Amino acid sequence: MSANVGAVDARIRWALALVCFAVATVFNAPPIIALLGALVALVLAGTALTHVCPLWRILHIDTSRRNVDTSRQNVPAPRS
Repeated sequence: MSANVGAVDARIRWALALVCFAVATVFNAPPIIALLGALVALVLAGTALTHVCPLWRILHIDTSRRNVDTSRQNVPAPRS
């Protein structure tokens, strides 16, 4: 599978994973809430680590930079 999660998207996912993990562990939540928070944190961390999100693929969303138009970059002409 090709990457469809960009760097900024991955950083946001890491931050949300930390928040969900904190909710699951620090706060005195009922066990089902703690389990769901940990599961969401695990999924977010996994997608941030691999840069692949199956939900983004289904929705045809791609935040990676590989689709950026490189024709406008200042590239020096080759010497002949």
